[in-house]
Amino acid sequence: MWRTLKHFLLFAVLQFGGFALNLMLLVHAQDQSGFISIDCGLATNSSYTEKKTGINYISDEGFIETNESTRNCYKINVTRGTRYLIRASFLYGNYDDQYRLPEFQLHLGPNLWDSVKLENASTVANKELIHVPLLNYIHVCLVDTNKGVPFISAIELRTLPNNTYVAEAWSLALDSRYDTGQIANSKQLYRYPDDIYDRFWYGNDRDEWTQLNTSSSIDTNNTYQPSSVVMTTAATPKNVDDSLNIFWLPSDNSGKYYIYMHFAEVEKLQGNESRQLDITTNGEPYFGPFAPDYLSVSTIFSLSDWSGGQYITLSISKTGNSTLPPILNAFETYMVKDFSELETNQQDVNAITNIKSAHNIKRNWQGDPCSPQVYSWEGLNCTYYENGQQPRITSLDLSNNKLKGSIPEFLSHLPKLTILKLDKNKLTGSVPKGLIQRRKDGFLSFSFCENPNQSEQVPCELKKKHRTNIHLAVYILGFFILLSTILAVLWVVFKRKRQHEIKKNFYKNEFLESQGQRFTYSEIVKITNNFASIIGRGGFGKVYLGALKNETQVAVKLLGSSRQGSNEFRNEVILLMSAHHRNLVSLIGYCDEGDTMALVYDYVANGNLEQHISSDVGKNVLTWKERLQIAVDAARAHGRNIFAGLEYLHNGCKPPIVHRDLKTSNILLNEKLQAKIADFGLSKGLATESATHVSTAAKGTFGYLDPEYCSTGQLNKKSDIYSFGIVLLELITGRAAIIRDLEQLPIHICQWVRPKFEKIEIEIESIVDSRIQGTFLKSSAKKSIEIAMACVSSTSIQRPDITVVFNDLKECLEIEMPSEITNVTEAYESDESDDTISSSGSIIKTSHISSEAE
Repeated sequence: MWRTLKHFLLFAVLQFGGFALNLMLLVHAQDQSGFISIDCGLATNSSYTEKKTGINYISDEGFIETNESTRNCYKINVTRGTRYLIRASFLYGNYDDQYRLPEFQLHLGPNLWDSVKLENASTVANKELIHVPLLNYIHVCLVDTNKGVPFISAIELRTLPNNTYVAEAWSLALDSRYDTGQIANSKQLYRYPDDIYDRFWYGNDRDEWTQLNTSSSIDTNNTYQPSSVVMTTAATPKNVDDSLNIFWLPSDNSGKYYIYMHFAEVEKLQGNESRQLDITTNGEPYFGPFAPDYLSVSTIFSLSDWSGGQYITLSISKTGNSTLPPILNAFETYMVKDFSELETNQQDVNAITNIKSAHNIKRNWQGDPCSPQVYSWEGLNCTYYENGQQPRITSLDLSNNKLKGSIPEFLSHLPKLTILKLDKNKLTGSVPKGLIQRRKDGFLSFSFCENPNQSEQVPCELKKKHRTNIHLAVYILGFFILLSTILAVLWVVFKRKRQHEIKKNFYKNEFLESQGQRFTYSEIVKITNNFASIIGRGGFGKVYLGALKNETQVAVKLLGSSRQGSNEFRNEVILLMSAHHRNLVSLIGYCDEGDTMALVYDYVANGNLEQHISSDVGKNVLTWKERLQIAVDAARAHGRNIFAGLEYLHNGCKPPIVHRDLKTSNILLNEKLQAKIADFGLSKGLATESATHVSTAAKGTFGYLDPEYCSTGQLNKKSDIYSFGIVLLELITGRAAIIRDLEQLPIHICQWVRPKFEKIEIEIESIVDSRIQGTFLKSSAKKSIEIAMACVSSTSIQRPDITVVFNDLKECLEIEMPSEITNVTEAYESDESDDTISSSGSIIKTSHISSEAE
């Protein structure tokens, strides 16, 4: 079941960046040949011309059959071999009064196009695809995933030149399309008729950019023909020696991408002026040098795809001979969609569709008959090939369907059909000669019992034959049951052998057997009340709330199924049983029984730091003093040989330990908002104080990873300093490490802060969390920002040691509340005996285990 929304394009208002603007723009009449514009839910036989665009919209009545199927599809006739821009739009608008945003899948034919997850009820979600149909129609399908009723608001098709957006045999899903030269804060959206192909262009200005523009017309008559309005403006860096950097976070790390950049010089250069550009991606040369043409569009794109990875940095720089900074007018990014699921053979589709129409068959007969297999039409069996051939219909059961009239001739047009059942209907007349002949030749099993005026040419099958078929089915079923049993036994043996090897390696560390409490699986079940309450997810599994016999609350973290998870488990147990400190989470014990590996540690009641600085927390916003105190807790050193947080790991442990995954979600807060560092699955022991560990692959969390560690593989204590700097920036700004804004591409917090920080007068108010404005001293905030930016320096040698960080943060706290800080050192000296490590030998074993995890 699904829903459509009436008159979507007539009334929808797009909520964009806090500004309400009409979805359509002022237009003049232009040719709309190649446009198909469907307003889903519009009354039957209705149409209208949208006043602001001049686009003609029609009802969806002739394109869809609505029923209670899991998959519901629009069938739209197209010209095969033609390149199309296909756009599906969704606006929830609380049409069902449930105030619950549904989630569902969007398919093109038999292939998954995208998942539809809406940001809110009043924002339009657009899914856009560039696709070349292989047939003379396409199916746009909504698939119910049991997360609310699917709906669609509009479907639009626009023809494109066949020599644009060429991506071998793939389709391209829009990832982003931005007008980089749009004037700051204009929040404008350009589409048809400003863009003859009706592409949507959104603004994407940055604080470190400024805009150039011209009132002259731009010659956009290249193959791609971007909007002339868009091309009259361009972005350029405010600092003439800087590059234009676009930090691009791919929506799928494993995906492949294409990027298209549109350039046009908008300034009339003087004789002594020049603008030449070089383009790099992640530091690697991509294109250049080249000079944009004056008032004429040049489009630069790759002839092959890029692999996504965790992030892509696109840099446009001026060459050494250029006197002017770089520019960029607009760009588009697309993700490759490898639609490998083949559609049913066209001859079979035509035949079965004619049968459906002639007898008005409902069932779930929408979309492609055979593909994907999970949504194949009821009553059909198909043969699927591995050599690139399209699926063919081989069996058709239309028994007991109340079919009337004569047997359709179309059934003879299914050449691969081997089984046909038409029993218990009201069919009359003669059987098509083609079916009779194929039955005589032994190519077709045809059942036609219990129909009026039954033809003697096709007698009912004897019960004996029926019993034979049953016996055959039983034998086949028995064979598969036996095969499944054998495979299950082999799997159990394999898992037990693997578990034995893990346990064997685990207990090579005699330290584990002599330290901490070991729980049985049944005890873990009792502690968690049969895993009743999930309170989070750790680095390798789910975290459950539990209670010991003495009613002490604990957190129980279960191991996932991966080998990496088991290595992280071993690493964390050894480290936490060796290291004891007030600002590290306390491990109570562990479980290693059968397939179960679990950690049991003290429950920290106030959640993690990420939850507290999130904008969703509501009224419980951390004060400036609380933020500083948490930062000091995470980095603090107190008195002689007493270390807290990172200071303890880096300088209190011998040899030192690098956490390697420090982030706000791994900093827990107790009821007094005291910080405790958690999740040591990726931690690494270093051989010496100044040692550097070389990894084959950087490990950690994107956004917090030291860029130098990522590029060189060299891990040291300063890698944690970078992560701590990101945490500190999050505390200061109230923003996440990766800032995701509907108005712009995702941007790293360092890139967001740096332009404000590098101004002659630091823009303190624009950096510090707006929710706590007026509650802090500027001198304290300024110094905190300076500390954070020093921590996130691009090279490790420029970053301060954690002890220096602590002393500077302590000064910030003293500025805010000097009388309360005077005796801070003495306040913690009483715990010196607890803040020591068990033995250096244990840490050496930790280093060995961590190397195995690599």
